[in-house]
Amino acid sequence: MTAPTGLPHFSGANVPPPPGGRGRLPVAGDIALAVGLLVLDVLGAVVAFVLGIDVSGDWKPFDPGADNSDVTFTINWLYVGIAGGIVLLTAALLCLLRSVVSASLQVLVGMVVVVVAVNGAQFDKRHEDRAHTAVSAPAAYR
Repeated sequence: MTAPTGLPHFSGANVPPPPGGRGRLPVAGDIALAVGLLVLDVLGAVVAFVLGIDVSGDWKPFDPGADNSDVTFTINWLYVGIAGGIVLLTAALLCLLRSVVSASLQVLVGMVVVVVAVNGAQFDKRHEDRAHTAVSAPAAYR
């Protein structure tokens, strides 16, 4: 009996090795993972932003007649920066899965969150310095 023509004949030294290593994540799964992680990143940044709000006073958020004049909102940008760092760490883990789309999107979102946190902290610092300068100005300039 002869082997059919057109098919490869493997015997001895020309036997290919079995496929090894981990394969890549399929493109559809990679895109779905990227979208799901993007939703989690947005939720995490919003939660970090809300946790950074320092509320002092008797704050009633849904009462239109409430006097909220003694409430001060101080946004702590450190929480947002930490959320950006966690996003960047998840990008490193996604590189191990060989999911290029998800890792790229995580790096992009992580960098945006860190830049927003740094700019927010600088804005608050400049705003605080201006308020301090306005309070300490002599009476002649008022």
